Amino acid sequence: MMLGQGRHYFSTLGSSSVIASMSTSTPYHIHITYFPIRARCEPVLLLLADSGMQFEYEEIPLVKWGRMKKTGKVTPAMFPSGGVPVLRVTDKSSKQRSEFLLGETSAILSYLEEILAPPGATVCLRMNCASTEALISRQLNKDLPLQTRVRTQMIKEGALFFTNRVWQLSVEKDWLAPPSRDKIWKAITVRYLRNTESALGELQKEMKVVPEETDPLTALHAAVTAAITFITQLFPSAKRGLMPGGDFPLCGQLWMSVMTRPKVIAYWEEHTIAEKAWTIVEYGTAEWIAKEAAKYDSPSLLVKL
Repeated sequence: MMLGQGRHYFSTLGSSSVIASMSTSTPYHIHITYFPIRARCEPVLLLLADSGMQFEYEEIPLVKWGRMKKTGKVTPAMFPSGGVPVLRVTDKSSKQRSEFLLGETSAILSYLEEILAPPGATVCLRMNCASTEALISRQLNKDLPLQTRVRTQMIKEGALFFTNRVWQLSVEKDWLAPPSRDKIWKAITVRYLRNTESALGELQKEMKVVPEETDPLTALHAAVTAAITFITQLFPSAKRGLMPGGDFPLCGQLWMSVMTRPKVIAYWEEHTIAEKAWTIVEYGTAEWIAKEAAKYDSPSLLVKL
């Protein structure tokens, strides 16, 4: 199949669709398989879209997925973690051109962060030299000091855990109505934002956490951005807390720095990502979430945090 730039394609596998991003030279052929929703693939798409690398995005309708499971087509050989998303990568520079398969969002993000990084890409690490703060560069996340590296992993995993926890609640029709809505905000969302703000603040003492436009995105950036995008759609008033002077300004800076990047904006608009459902149930659609927010969202969310 020949892929163009930013066009939609329909594969020969039933009604599954394949999307190609804008093209930048790469030795890898990248293929992502997921459902026609945002959920666990949102941070993966952020990394891929911002990289400018060409990739295929195959969406498997739920009805087709059910048939595949019943007929024994969901095997470890094709779906290594037993579900989706699945990343398939072929190294075009290798004579064997063998295919590498990987499941689970966290693992996929870590892998993509490394193979998508431009040659010579570095991260900025802060070190205190006497009374003067200096910035030095180290190669990628994997070459950071252990404590810094695991701190970034903690923040990434925290974002993925938070979103998965809330998505599971969307099976109930009234999940975004009081009293469930209040519990999601106070007991889950505020706790996540407060913990993430604190963790980013500590990490910022060691490295730059808010990417500039020329910096490559990391798995941490993508995971936190996906989580905050989801939060701002559930609770639009939460945006005020992400602004300078709010309770979570560092979270807000990171989120805005990613969502205003030109390639992310272009991909999101071209493929109408914001209009897609977050989860597989009818109460997780963009329309349902917006409708519930219109009824119940209130600026009083940020009072007495």
